Amino acid sequence: MDYPKLLQNKEEIECRVRELATELDDYLKDGGVVVGVLKGCLPFLADLVREINYEIEIDFLALTSFKENTGRVRLTRDLGIDVSGRNVLLVEDVVDTGFRLHFLRNHLETHQPAEVRVCTLFDRSDRRVLPVKVEYSGFVLQEGFIVGYGIEHLGMFRNLPSVVSANQSVLDEEFANGESKLVDEILRIAQGKEIVEC
Repeated sequence: MDYPKLLQNKEEIECRVRELATELDDYLKDGGVVVGVLKGCLPFLADLVREINYEIEIDFLALTSFKENTGRVRLTRDLGIDVSGRNVLLVEDVVDTGFRLHFLRNHLETHQPAEVRVCTLFDRSDRRVLPVKVEYSGFVLQEGFIVGYGIEHLGMFRNLPSVVSANQSVLDEEFANGESKLVDEILRIAQGKEIVEC
């Protein structure tokens, strides 16, 4: 596969976010709470909640890994509002192995909500280890490594309006050598303009 490659441009993401917000209206209309998982969810969550037609509350959770790729995490920020008896929508940027999501669902249940549902921009169901449920997903993704629209690598690319797949090993090698050819190409592709009808 050639790298880098545009996966979803700004307009495609905007269209899908509007569709998801419409799907969520019934679930969130009676005092629902949207809970984002920091930090990757921020662009997606911000765009999503602006499209929801009901008064909602927003809060955040944050996790950190004990050790990369082990699935073991710990909570570094808990909810600051009472969600007991309320519908909670957990918003993630990407759901893949299911370890984080399993932990987060179990944790949210301790707050005694009426129900917890999950909304993710990207569902990587092909990488699932734990059979977690994702009620709402923007796109099913099977690309290996992606950046943009909240998804970062080495602290970069979160603010890009589009999502781009790239070769992580080449990118890491460039960083180590102080080069930026691939970074420049990712930025160029992510900032490109294509018109998509909703």
